[in-house]
Amino acid sequence: MRLTTILKLLSLLVGLMLAGAAHAQGWTKFYSEQDQFIVNFPGAPEVREADYITESGATVPSRVYSVEGEDSRYAITVIDYTGIEQAHVALCRRLEVELDRVSPNQCIGRGHFRDLDGAIAYEAWNIRRRNVGEITYDAFGRVDGVAGHQIQFLHPDESRTFIGLYLLDRRLYVLEGTVPGDAPPPGLFQQSLGMLDELGRRIRFESDAEGVYSRVQSRYEYVGEEDPITGEPSLGVPAGDDRRIRAPGERTGTWVPEEQ
Repeated sequence: MRLTTILKLLSLLVGLMLAGAAHAQGWTKFYSEQDQFIVNFPGAPEVREADYITESGATVPSRVYSVEGEDSRYAITVIDYTGIEQAHVALCRRLEVELDRVSPNQCIGRGHFRDLDGAIAYEAWNIRRRNVGEITYDAFGRVDGVAGHQIQFLHPDESRTFIGLYLLDRRLYVLEGTVPGDAPPPGLFQQSLGMLDELGRRIRFESDAEGVYSRVQSRYEYVGEEDPITGEPSLGVPAGDDRRIRAPGERTGTWVPEEQ
């Protein structure tokens, strides 16, 4: 009788392991060279472009990368502030035509600083205004040492949405993961976000004893294929390539951009 029970438990355990493996195989690491990020998605995302209106009324581009299931949704919106100065010039010219006058502050290039400084706060305000459920968390957060903000919703149907906002190099990354009420938080999605430099290397900051943040070497600087067992980046990158994989001793310590 005991042997039968043990065999049943082993059978159940193996079944759960296989189901978990099948689920994990559906996740892929998605890399956007245009928006300089890497993130785990449960499948190939749909990409949609849209205009975004900043707090001052300027128009900048944004892109939404999303994967939707029957009862879940994973999305990252990248709001691109890299051309914010030009966007303010265009806004100024439009106001001159529409109003036949314009405030000097809107035409001398200072308005874009407010949009940049307040990008996280403004988008967090937009998110709160959705009124889609109870806000259960609304506070500061970080990913890879990049400062940001996190908001969580509990919806009327008991599903939950976990949102993270992070601003780096004039790009605002907004992660949104919605899962059923009986599902765990979408950690495989949220915690996988990596913001990249112009060479595709993951950017990470760590603080010293005084709380001063500096860039450090990251374990996953090179965006490429991974070993299916260990998850480590696969070798085979030419040694002289700027995107080479770092030697083990180079994966920690102060960031030195000139180091090859």
